[in-house]
Amino acid sequence: MTDEQGKLLCYVLDNSQEMIISFDEQGYVNHANDRTCELTGYSYEELQGMFIGELYKEVFRVVGSEIKLVEGYHREEQIDTFIYRKNKTCFPVSLNVLGPLKLNSGKKVLFSMAINMTRQKINMRRLEETTEQLRAAMKDRDSFVANVTHELRTPVNGIKGHTEIMLEDETDSQKRNYLKMILDCCSTMEGIINNILDFSKLEAGRFQIEEHAFSFHEFLEKRQEQFGAFALRKGLRFVMNVAPDIPQTLIGDELRLTQILNNLVSNAVKFTSQGYVGIEVMKNMQIGNEIELFFMVVDTGIGLAPEDKEKLFTSFSQADASITRKYGGTGLGLAITKELVQMMGGSIHAEGERGKGSNFSFTIRMKTEEEVQEPSPEVLNWNPAQMFSQLEKEQDLMNEFGSEINAREIQGNFEKLNLSMDLGNWQKAEGYMDALKQLTQGGSKKLQKTAFRLGMAVRKADYEKAKEAEKNVIDVLRQDWKELNS
Repeated sequence: MTDEQGKLLCYVLDNSQEMIISFDEQGYVNHANDRTCELTGYSYEELQGMFIGELYKEVFRVVGSEIKLVEGYHREEQIDTFIYRKNKTCFPVSLNVLGPLKLNSGKKVLFSMAINMTRQKINMRRLEETTEQLRAAMKDRDSFVANVTHELRTPVNGIKGHTEIMLEDETDSQKRNYLKMILDCCSTMEGIINNILDFSKLEAGRFQIEEHAFSFHEFLEKRQEQFGAFALRKGLRFVMNVAPDIPQTLIGDELRLTQILNNLVSNAVKFTSQGYVGIEVMKNMQIGNEIELFFMVVDTGIGLAPEDKEKLFTSFSQADASITRKYGGTGLGLAITKELVQMMGGSIHAEGERGKGSNFSFTIRMKTEEEVQEPSPEVLNWNPAQMFSQLEKEQDLMNEFGSEINAREIQGNFEKLNLSMDLGNWQKAEGYMDALKQLTQGGSKKLQKTAFRLGMAVRKADYEKAKEAEKNVIDVLRQDWKELNS
């Protein structure tokens, strides 16, 4: 190292925020920067010639005539230790020992570079104390929430039980309506209590998915009965359409799926004053023993504004304040629903327009008792040419690919569907739409989804969207037919 290089090195060392000391192979200090003097209380002259082990008492040892690191420490690795001041007190540092570096004179020097960790240690200790306090507070809060929800359930259940008994004996229609309103209020209160308790469990990480085998179709029958009665009390129709290719027995968390549907259907009924609420269920895919199901909960209620969609799944959030004032609620139901859907390997989305209803779609993954490979379009028990041929009036294709009776049935349902829509008879249109869905059930996934959207538009009595969706169904049929015959 030249004299110029040495001067430059000293300048850099003296202006560093680290405590930098150079020492020889015997451990005696030959230079210490200003930061070292400032923090240790030693003068530069006092540090000159001092043994490095007096500053770092737990790091260095002498072996023969050479300075060494104590066992377990290594050069150029970070060492958490202490440096001692002139007054014999110490403070924590993060230390690195570098070298040796050979000088032009032939001598070798080593360097210690240390950062004062006092503030960081204090902050870490405070963080640990705060974390422990938060844990204790969360434990107290969970205990409080559990006790409060239990105490609230007791009177609600009492009111509900007595109201149900009174309803059995009451014949006056006005009084029966009052009693039903009390039952609805009790159900709302139960939902709020359950959401608060579930949210507390989610925050504490105590929510778990418990999988077991159950009859999926029996499960849906119970939900149809439950939701149908719930919607009827508000004068709404409830419809449920389930794809027939879903296995009878599935392995998953029946309770959590019930909770997801309860939250979505309850919201749909709450925000719908006339019309209907419906559930559509179909199979997205099945590979091996894993199956992905697609659910959609639709309604003809107040709908959604585009800017409100992101708020919906946030805790304690409603689309806007006026909704909370008019309809009530804590804003927890959808946040919990999103967490549950994600825990079941799926995702959830919301769509809708103001005043034109809304639909919430989600996917979940379950298991089946038997392993099945997703069938390819070539082996599906259905041929789109059946319908495509009649729609395009291509008699030769109809004769080649489908039965004349089946094709006429499809054509007839489409004609009746169009006539019903043109006349505004949407109730009849729904019936023809359901028949068409059954006739195209074995088609491609894209066809099923476009038919799905056509059904939604028909149920919402949206003429423009229904016509557009109908065109999309025919386009997909044409595309499927070309793929099968390419």
